[in-house]
Amino acid sequence: MAVPPPLHVLVVEDDPDARANLCDILELDGYRVETAGTVAEALDRENWSVITTVILDYRLPDGSAQDLLPRLRELAPKAAIIVSTGVAGLDGAILALQHGAVDYILKPVNADALRASLMRIAERQKLAWAKERTETAFRTLVEAAPSMIVILRLDQKILYLSSFAEQMTGYKAREVVGKDYFEVFVKDPGLREAFSQKLNCLVADAPLHGFDNPVVCKDGTRRWIVWNAQLLADYDDGPAILAIGQDITSLKQAQEQALQSERLAAIGQMMTGLAHESGNALARSQACLEMLAFECEDRPKALNLITRIQAAQDHLKQLYDEVRNYAAPVKLQLEPWNLALIWRQAWDNLHHLRQGKTADLREETSGLDLRCLVDQFRLGQVFRNILENSLAACQEDVEIQVLASRADLEGHPAMEIAFRDNGPGLNAEQRQRVFDPFFTTKTKGTGLGMAIAKRIVEAHGGRITVGSGLHRGAEILITLPYKKP
Repeated sequence: MAVPPPLHVLVVEDDPDARANLCDILELDGYRVETAGTVAEALDRENWSVITTVILDYRLPDGSAQDLLPRLRELAPKAAIIVSTGVAGLDGAILALQHGAVDYILKPVNADALRASLMRIAERQKLAWAKERTETAFRTLVEAAPSMIVILRLDQKILYLSSFAEQMTGYKAREVVGKDYFEVFVKDPGLREAFSQKLNCLVADAPLHGFDNPVVCKDGTRRWIVWNAQLLADYDDGPAILAIGQDITSLKQAQEQALQSERLAAIGQMMTGLAHESGNALARSQACLEMLAFECEDRPKALNLITRIQAAQDHLKQLYDEVRNYAAPVKLQLEPWNLALIWRQAWDNLHHLRQGKTADLREETSGLDLRCLVDQFRLGQVFRNILENSLAACQEDVEIQVLASRADLEGHPAMEIAFRDNGPGLNAEQRQRVFDPFFTTKTKGTGLGMAIAKRIVEAHGGRITVGSGLHRGAEILITLPYKKP
């Protein structure tokens, strides 16, 4: 078992006999001893890091203990200082204690009194040494753990953030220590009360296990963390909470995808039957409407009503088709394609929407090789949806930028395609719900376009997100694995 090193004592005494007497007592008890006869001689050394104790004569030829104490505290902040004094200097010794000395001894030195003082110092330093070793071992263990480890005060101020947590969240410990945990990592007032209740139970000596909540990283992404926590009765001079979190984002996503697949399969089965039956009914009603139109050729108002009914039926059929397509499994045919050719084709196919507008599509690819293994038809759907939304949002003089750059996707090479327009941009609700099924801000449409785009991109193993909001207008980012042919 490791033991702390013996005390290393510096004796500062101008009386040779007293100095020799002190050295005999100390060396007999196994202490390592150095000596000095003046302030200048005491300060003239380079090994202050090993000095654990100083026995300091109160009066020296070139100074006093009271003058030397501040300098010793700077040079050897962990060293214990004992002031040696005559009875006449007792008041000065007490003053020295007030300035950082830990004890004083009277001259002539009583060996037993000195030994008792050194034993107390040795015991304190042994405890400090053991605490330092324990804290070092704890920090080594914490730094090596692949977990998000946070230490909080009871008021939820952050005291410590592990290196793994820094890597995962993008925050450096120095940025967040002293700040409120929720203001940094949650940012959702609705979750504060639930988490505070959990912490209150923990303080009341009830363990906290398996509590999960989202953590907002510095780049705005969210990671799901499941927590185990315990109360530290005495950490940094007060109670604190040690919380250890495991990243379960992948598991959550897998569960959500499985649940989504089950829901989509059920929707798909329902919509297949519904589309079949309703298709027959719509076909019959369409035929009747066409016949009715012949009967009403001389009645413009009736013809207008018939036309509106036919348009409503067409829209209803489109709705059935889009829901069925959304629910159907995404099957890809991966082939080598230049991504620029795909978005240019999507832009050309929207020529009819650009009529009457000044619309420019600008590309910035920095000369990158844009060839990837993708499904050209499916990815064209994605690009078309994004470009169509931009054209609908911008009134006149439409400017759309497409920027391609190298990126990283979960540790693998990727290609990021950013679509930016000069429209009004997205408000908070739109940013949050843009990929939700049936969410739309258009007067026409089903609200499935971006939801389908998300499924297609994810089927490619990629990611589609809303941009940071730092640019004018809306920004949609698509990150695809860079699978070069």
